[in-house]
Amino acid sequence: MKQAVPYILLVLFWCGTGLIFFNIKAAKRRISALAGKGLRAAENSRPVRSLRTAAAGRRRDKLKDELAESLSYTRNIAVLGSRTHISAGMLLSSLAEQSVLLKPVFLDMAHAMNVNDRKRTSEALYSVLKEPYAKDIGGMFASWEDIEPGGLLQTLEVYRSMLREERITRIRKRDELVSDLIYFPVVLNCMVVLLNFLYVAYFLQQKELMELFF
Repeated sequence: MKQAVPYILLVLFWCGTGLIFFNIKAAKRRISALAGKGLRAAENSRPVRSLRTAAAGRRRDKLKDELAESLSYTRNIAVLGSRTHISAGMLLSSLAEQSVLLKPVFLDMAHAMNVNDRKRTSEALYSVLKEPYAKDIGGMFASWEDIEPGGLLQTLEVYRSMLREERITRIRKRDELVSDLIYFPVVLNCMVVLLNFLYVAYFLQQKELMELFF
């Protein structure tokens, strides 16, 4: 019997090791599952969705600013009379060189024009900006060589003015928000002072009068 004790202890040792190893693997699986659920819950939470929406809005605003600059460049070309010496593909390639966020879009539009795919050219900007006027601007680039000079300048000026007004409105709203955030502590401090004044001037006197009767 004594000779069997070491073997029994050895078997118990390996059984315990196996159980520990199994528990560790199971614990890892549970931790991974819980972490995955927590990550999905965090991604679907309202704060994360709000941050994601805000980031997408800022990116869209930058895209619009780049588009406005591209329209200004295009207008300068039209005003200088260089329109007859530059094709739509060359123009879009030039716009791609001056852009950052819109560079892939303009390159795709230039490639589409080089293969005479006007439909893809007119829809490229809309696929990124998701604004109705983006499709119209894309159509203008697609019909670059067919539009009359006077009509082209007028169209460019309309879209430039629209984007400029939109940017001014956006900046005004941002400034109003910053102003509200700056003055909120001041207003809050005034409210605290007013409540303290009411407490000292009114409630304490009422309390003292009540103590006289009771």
